[in-house]
Amino acid sequence: MRHWKALLLLCAVALIALALYGYRLIWRGFSTADQPSYLERTLARAARDLAIPRKAHNEANPWKPTPEVLQEARENFLDRCVVCHAQNGSGQTSVGTNLYPKVPDLRLPRTQNLTDGELRYIIRNGVRLTGMPGWAIPHDEQGDDSWKLVLFIRSLRKLTREEEAQQSATVRSAHYIGSLSCQKCHAEIYEHWRKTPMANVVRDPREHPDAIIPDLTTNSISKFSKDQVALVYGSIWKQRYFTKRGEDYFPELAQWDVTHRVWRPYFVAKGTDWWEPFYPPDNMQRPTGPTCDGCHSVDYNIHTKQVAEWNVGCEKCHGPGSEHTEHPSRGNILNPARMDYVPASDSCIQCHSQGRPLTIPIEGKYYDWPVGYRVGLNLQDFWQLEEHTLGETTFTYYPDGTAHKNRMQGNDFVQSVMYRRGVTCFSCHDVHGTNNYAQLRKPADQLCLDCHGPLSLNGPRTGTIEEHTHHKKGSPGSSCIACHMPKIETTIADVKVRAHTFAFITPAMTDKYKIANPCTMCHADKPNSWATEALRRWPERSPWRLD
Repeated sequence: MRHWKALLLLCAVALIALALYGYRLIWRGFSTADQPSYLERTLARAARDLAIPRKAHNEANPWKPTPEVLQEARENFLDRCVVCHAQNGSGQTSVGTNLYPKVPDLRLPRTQNLTDGELRYIIRNGVRLTGMPGWAIPHDEQGDDSWKLVLFIRSLRKLTREEEAQQSATVRSAHYIGSLSCQKCHAEIYEHWRKTPMANVVRDPREHPDAIIPDLTTNSISKFSKDQVALVYGSIWKQRYFTKRGEDYFPELAQWDVTHRVWRPYFVAKGTDWWEPFYPPDNMQRPTGPTCDGCHSVDYNIHTKQVAEWNVGCEKCHGPGSEHTEHPSRGNILNPARMDYVPASDSCIQCHSQGRPLTIPIEGKYYDWPVGYRVGLNLQDFWQLEEHTLGETTFTYYPDGTAHKNRMQGNDFVQSVMYRRGVTCFSCHDVHGTNNYAQLRKPADQLCLDCHGPLSLNGPRTGTIEEHTHHKKGSPGSSCIACHMPKIETTIADVKVRAHTFAFITPAMTDKYKIANPCTMCHADKPNSWATEALRRWPERSPWRLD
């Protein structure tokens, strides 16, 4: 009898608890914006785990995490998964945070502790009563795709506490050993990287006889010979030449315009770069150590004037690699891909930005790069982006804050909506090397459409790209980058590079601020008034965004 009473009492308590829980739900409502309770999370996870058959639990992944496999899987993840799971797997997207139950953080143990077979089963079959779809049917997903996606999800795993402690210790104790040391274990990545502009921005003509592009005898601006050239900088838009005196390098007075194939003067003029007033108006009294070398090398030492490696080597982004080469592990090397979006992009912004050190001068010299910073530290502790006052046109900025010159991709990007949403520089670019222009992961418009396809939540909110652009598919006017990344930032003479704010510059802004807009850049025979009137007739475009 006592057992029955105890059982009845237990049932009564359970019913009362459920009633109170139900009343709480009715009182508060059942919004998807709420965080699930511990009970709900436990039950949902248990239901998910119980639904995975034992056979799936024991299945082995037939693929290995090679660079090619991970790259293919990453593209697949970007195509299918990022709208909910975010590019880093955190689930911090407008969709992911408003589903109920919430999208899981794929980096955490509750996902990472599942077996490969269990993860694949979830990818192929989905999870009932959640927003997770099954990709096998009716999507006709290829079986190998899901196995590869499992490997990519594994690569998102957060560092353990032990690995974080090891990483902190590595930053303090490891030393630089050069990119060649990475080749043994990362041969495929190394082979791609060594052909990139990053790996070849600085070249010694004695080691690379083909480094000098033009015929030096055609230089009528300021004569110098090949024997005087210690280092060559650049090969895409311009090429500059440096002579060595003592331990310092100094720029010659002539540079080569690669686009137009002509010689042009090279001298930082009065009223341009912020550091110009602090150096004599003589190239041979303006050493490149303070002004250039910190970004064109790995670990430039301001005291010895020596570098660990010329060019943007592996350790520029991954930190010193001595301990990693001795005992390879995730904990003794840095990887921007596993960092939050701010420090991740800072690994690029350290050099692709116009700014100045927080301390000026440093030991009596004026440096145009973040002295003391290395990946793993906080860039904002060493570097401040060039300031701008809205409405003013300066050497560095247009009146609206868009960059006026090259080497300001970071200044542009941090203003963009994409940056605020956690997109990083390497969401689009792969500095390890690709066959696409600017080391893009895909051709530019294909890359944009991964996230901004027709009717995408990220826009455009039209059924087709043609409806959005009002231009024929495949035409210059239907190109994403033509309108959202116009070539308006000067690198040399009239050669321009693309803006990185991704904002559309209206014809009205051209009238008001004298910033070139993409409409009349293409339709050069038309006035701004024509372009403004044409935009007003586009039914999906707000008239309040034309000014």
